[in-house]
Amino acid sequence: MKRFSEVQDYTQAKARELGMHFLRREATSFQFGAHRLNLVGVDYQPLHTVYLENVEKLVSQDAFNLLLSHNPDVFPVAAQKGFDLTLSGHTHGGQVNVEILGENLNIAEFFTPYTKGLYKAGSSSVYVNSGLGTIGMPIRIGAPPEITLIRLCSS
Repeated sequence: MKRFSEVQDYTQAKARELGMHFLRREATSFQFGAHRLNLVGVDYQPLHTVYLENVEKLVSQDAFNLLLSHNPDVFPVAAQKGFDLTLSGHTHGGQVNVEILGENLNIAEFFTPYTKGLYKAGSSSVYVNSGLGTIGMPIRIGAPPEITLIRLCSS
C-alpha cells in the first residue's frame, strides 16, 4: 500500500504527463498587460502544524499574490506573509447548517472561524468555497453546493 506522500508524487507525475502542473509549494506568474498575478499553491496544511513555513520566498513584491490552500485556517499567516487573496475550501460550508432559536448552527464553526464566503484582515482576503461534495455523512443541509466565479480586476 502506498503512503500518502507517494500517492501525491505519483499523481503529480501522471498529471504532468497530461500537461497539468500542480503547484506544491511552488509559484507561477501570469502577465496581464502591465499587471502581474503571482499564483502560489501549497499542499494541504493540517491543523496544529506551522502554517506556510518558509513560503514567504514565493511572495512577489511587484505582483498580486494569490494563494491556493485547501485549508482556510492558514489565512492569518498568509495575510501576514503578504498574500493579497487566499482561495480555500475544506469546510464544505459547514455541510450542516440549521437555525435554532434564531441562531445559525454551523458544525464547521466548532473547528474554524472560516467556514464559507469572504473574510478580510487588513488588505488581505480569503474566500472559502463551500464546494460540491460532502465528508462523513453524504448529506448537505443549509449548505448548498457552490461553484464560484471570481473575477480579479485592477484597482
